[in-house]
Amino acid sequence: MRKLTRPLLYLALVVTALFFLFPVVWMLLMAIRPTEITANDPLQFVFVPDFSPFVYLMTNGGGFNSLIASIVQAGLATLIALPIAIMTCYGLTRWRYRGRTILGQWYLTLMLAPPVIFVIPLFIMLTSIGVVGTNWAAVIAFQTFSIPLAVLLLKSFFEELPVEIEEAAMLDGCSRGRILVQIFLPVLRPGLLVAGIFVFCFGWNNLLFVMPLTSGSSVPLTVRALSFYATSGVNWTYIGATAVISMIVPMVLFFIFRKHIVSGLTFGAVK
Repeated sequence: MRKLTRPLLYLALVVTALFFLFPVVWMLLMAIRPTEITANDPLQFVFVPDFSPFVYLMTNGGGFNSLIASIVQAGLATLIALPIAIMTCYGLTRWRYRGRTILGQWYLTLMLAPPVIFVIPLFIMLTSIGVVGTNWAAVIAFQTFSIPLAVLLLKSFFEELPVEIEEAAMLDGCSRGRILVQIFLPVLRPGLLVAGIFVFCFGWNNLLFVMPLTSGSSVPLTVRALSFYATSGVNWTYIGATAVISMIVPMVLFFIFRKHIVSGLTFGAVK
């Protein structure tokens, strides 16, 4: 029975992997398949690959500027959200005050709220300060969800840290700021990495906020893909090339930090 179970388990794992990899492979095939084949027979898998859509996208199609804009917007949003989330989690888990539970639940309600309700207020506010059409408009708009997401991810990590460590450090003369920077942050490194990657991917994949707030060189890859939808037709080859380039950076991040992500997600699971 055991000899039969192991092959079935491997078969189930292979089928599951193929199921999740199929959209990625399909996008790649759509990007390198000639346009006429995609229009007439999208299920044809035997063809001569055409990599010219990637060349056009990164040279004349605005893909390079969009790639830089996506990196800048998602990166700056992460760098701003994480310090605020760290201080917020420290205040939510280490101090006792009235309304602490309600404040923590408020961050959860921000994550549950539909993003569309924030678009018009953000557009009016960012227009008044003159940043619409720049990378800063997207960076500021991302904080609406980046900070609550980082707080929800980091709060459980802070709760796992023993209070005795902080009390011992304070007896030795350490201030709260020094305890946070020199004691807590090194211990919380796996959790910070997990939160940072997820916050970065949120900004990287966002479309609703950046579509009305960016223009010109600040247009990210998600909006760039929509530019190939026209009244005369849809260029699926360029859309596929944009999607493939959009997937590369998150996939590389998760591959490089895969061990740290696993350790961060399981941090505090076993006491």
